[in-house]
Amino acid sequence: LAVIVVDAIGDFVFIGLAPQSMLAPLGSLSLGWNVILAPIFHRDEKVTKTTVIATAVIYVGTIISILYAATSTPSYNLERIKELAG
Repeated sequence: LAVIVVDAIGDFVFIGLAPQSMLAPLGSLSLGWNVILAPIFHRDEKVTKTTVIATAVIYVGTIISILYAATSTPSYNLERIKELAG
């Protein structure tokens, strides 16, 4: 629960500091936390090799997405939007 609360607070803080193309992939990291924490809180929960591999693939994809994400967010005014719309 604490991880979820910290994540939510971080979302509010970082949404103004980083472009969405970098923040959106970070949501997938919650799946990794679920794999780590589920067996701790639910003793019957078993983590299989397939689950570990799938989670690793998600983490690698997230890292690649963040590494190649845009580092700035362009600002548009109404005139520029009209111009882009054609």
